[in-house]
Amino acid sequence: MTQPFIRAAAFAVLSLILLAVLSVLVFLVMIGVPKGADAMASFQAQAAQMAPTVDLVLGGLILLVCGWLAARPFAGRDAIITAGTMAVLYIVLDVLIVLTVGDVRQMSFATTGLSYAVKVAGALIGGWLASRTPARSVDTVLPETE
Repeated sequence: MTQPFIRAAAFAVLSLILLAVLSVLVFLVMIGVPKGADAMASFQAQAAQMAPTVDLVLGGLILLVCGWLAARPFAGRDAIITAGTMAVLYIVLDVLIVLTVGDVRQMSFATTGLSYAVKVAGALIGGWLASRTPARSVDTVLPETE
């Protein structure tokens, strides 16, 4: 898997999955496991209050790590472009999920915009960190077409 777009797409999907699973784990640890119908409503209310903070912190860290992993095989500018592509694909997939199964009317666009900005920054920092380590350029990975 040495093609930048394929790596970016794979790690964007991995980021979505990791954020969903790890967010639930964070909520279960911080709030506790709900026991009963009344407890479930309380759990959901507390989780909804904590969700923006958990998303900012956990989302930024996950995209940093996945951006680093996606960009790891590449050097310099190619690594940063791969991580940036991963972040854009993450946002596209996330928006598609929200439009398909979410309630767009309840979205706070300021909070969502901040969340996406933090995630893009995390992914680009991950790509930048990957670009600082010895790797190979896309030019040496992909054959030239003439």
